[in-house]
Amino acid sequence: MLFSEFANILFKHSDSTYKSHEFFLLLFDNIMRDPRTTEEIKLSKEGKYNPFDSLMPDSLDRLFKGTNPLNQKKVHKVISHKDTDKFAKYVNGFNEHNQMAIEDEIRTMITDFNPNDNLGYACADLFLQILDDIFEGRESSCAIISDNATKLTAFPPQTIYYDESDGKLHIGSVEISIPKELEPPQDIAPEEEAYVCELLAAYAEAIKAGELTKADLDSLPKKYKRNFSDQRINYYSAARIDRFLRESFEKGEAQAEKWKSETLDYIKDTLWDDYDDGYKRLLAVMKKVVDCSTTSIVSNIQNLVGPKEKKGTCHLLANDGTIRWVDEDE
Repeated sequence: MLFSEFANILFKHSDSTYKSHEFFLLLFDNIMRDPRTTEEIKLSKEGKYNPFDSLMPDSLDRLFKGTNPLNQKKVHKVISHKDTDKFAKYVNGFNEHNQMAIEDEIRTMITDFNPNDNLGYACADLFLQILDDIFEGRESSCAIISDNATKLTAFPPQTIYYDESDGKLHIGSVEISIPKELEPPQDIAPEEEAYVCELLAAYAEAIKAGELTKADLDSLPKKYKRNFSDQRINYYSAARIDRFLRESFEKGEAQAEKWKSETLDYIKDTLWDDYDDGYKRLLAVMKKVVDCSTTSIVSNIQNLVGPKEKKGTCHLLANDGTIRWVDEDE
């Protein structure tokens, strides 16, 4: 596991009001023992005991997100002042629901995580293992390009990120263009037919209209027309990422399918719940899916996937026939 992955999981489930750069410092404050010597106490009073204290917020944010690597010398200082009891106490102070969420999410990446059923100590051990890997140079810092220089063969490390300003994936000094965001065309494309039919069925059930076709879209109440427009944007956002995965990675087809299948695993309890109509089911699933994270490489690339892409994945699944908004058995 990468530091950025570990930090983001704890941050997401911490219920704290800290900003990401503040939470970054908090993690290191808690994995380091309290100052003991006169010199350490002096450094603490000057705000220099934590080796990352001197960095500016934007630099800390980049470290937190994984777009910049952690300095090995600073990491070594942290390791030499480690206090697993202190970090365990910190994590075990989270509420029970958040602790369960942290454990579940880490277990999607490390199946044998927390064998002794003490989350705090398991997190402390994992944090220190991550820091050891960074200090020893075992955490990869560059991606590997295939022999034909057209596809990535290794999954991106912490230094890979997507920059919206130039529309490129950055891997150290390597830049890779990904498909540009597309505005949905005015006319519904043939590849949209399946998920559009599912949306129309959901709207029809909500307004008790029997059956709706594309010709009825302009006569729908405003909220449904607005929702339809949003869902088309979501679909094209996800289709863009799906295409990128399939075209840019070795075994990209498998990664794309993993992205969809694990998204389904995440939302299916919400999807299969009872609702008055398919539109309410659609809204509930869209609200749920924005919190989804998968083990597909797409979820590990900083800044690449946001709410639109996650929502749009549901429409990719609808195109596959896996999702239906109207349960015919209800």
